Amino acid sequence: MLVYKFGGASINSPEGVCNLGKIVSKCNDNLIVVVSAMGKTTNMLEAVNAACFERNTDETLRILSGIEDYHYNMIEGLTEMSNPVREKLKSTIASSVNIVINFIENNKNYDFDYCYGQIVSLGELLSSAIVNEYVNSTVKISELVDARSFITTDSLFREANVYFDKTEKKLADIFSFRNNVNCYITQGFIGSNPNGDTTTLGREGSDYSAAIIASLTEANSLTIWKDVPGVLNADPKLFSETKLLPELSYKDAAELSYYGAQVMHQKTIKPLVNKNIPLYVKSFACIELPGTSISSKKRLQDIPVIAIKKNQILISILPKDFSFALEDVLIENLLILQRYRLKIHLIQSTPLCISFCVDDGRNTRLAIDELRIDGLVQYNDNLELITIRNYTENLIAQYSGNREKLIMQRDRSTVRILLKDFCGTP
Repeated sequence: MLVYKFGGASINSPEGVCNLGKIVSKCNDNLIVVVSAMGKTTNMLEAVNAACFERNTDETLRILSGIEDYHYNMIEGLTEMSNPVREKLKSTIASSVNIVINFIENNKNYDFDYCYGQIVSLGELLSSAIVNEYVNSTVKISELVDARSFITTDSLFREANVYFDKTEKKLADIFSFRNNVNCYITQGFIGSNPNGDTTTLGREGSDYSAAIIASLTEANSLTIWKDVPGVLNADPKLFSETKLLPELSYKDAAELSYYGAQVMHQKTIKPLVNKNIPLYVKSFACIELPGTSISSKKRLQDIPVIAIKKNQILISILPKDFSFALEDVLIENLLILQRYRLKIHLIQSTPLCISFCVDDGRNTRLAIDELRIDGLVQYNDNLELITIRNYTENLIAQYSGNREKLIMQRDRSTVRILLKDFCGTP
């Protein structure tokens, strides 16, 4: 049994959905297909959630109308499907959008993260419905499964933790491959808590969903189909010259994803390591290319790998009484950052100061306000964190340029440099 995962860029057009069908048609094994939301739908739904909290009803309905039209146009472009199937899908889309509208109009729970799950999950639900109908009517018998019926999580709605034991028990019954069905279509990114509320596994969490399914079904492999030839040594959107990394170890892949390389969701590797399941990252457009193979036997070649995280903020905390920054102070600060769900990418300490580099997000200023209760806090925002594996001094100079280096940490293989951005604030 195999697991395939297709991201939003792979199915952002009717041609992309048709190409997915061709890839699925070439698979003779039992297959589970995990899909993300199509194109930029997740970004649009996040804008819906934000507009909802701003009580901007006109903007909310405008964006939802655009999402609805986008998926209608997708269906119209899938001419291989019959008219009755296309009309059925249009009805599904309309009713799904109406469910979200009704939720927004009647919701009494104004927790941002809770609403996020109920609204943003629409993207995966729409894409999986379209993909399933296309595959089932043109390629092979397939069955649509709602991931919320088996991915069981806690109630950390935007970064939910998966209950693996409960999820495994449900998986065994759902993916049975009986009744001539040898292909199941399901959603990435979403799950549900014990109360039945929709949760999400973190931004770009569809890779993680696919890894969970592959691990708990003991699949032969997981393949992530992307719009690049495989794992590259740098983001092709930022660098004109990139090289394919044909082989990676689980350890290397996990580290690169943590550093910000465009590899996969940070949590993807662990479920695969548990069952020693190989991961392949392959080109959606050129399926004959070998891509990248990730397993316990592979190793990162001596090719420099560059990862960049933008929109970073460096928070520096000094005790008000100028006492030493001891372990208990560090723990207290970490707990505050955890409470506001800030992802820490780099830590540096001196006897009187502890500094954290984190993503600058919605809750960052709230965390800073709380940190200021017991400490003196300074921060620099609009920063860029560059990580170089297999670095040289020339590469450090090339990628840091003349910009001010706020922090530079290095070991034998990796250097990390926190830089003021070109338009950074002092």
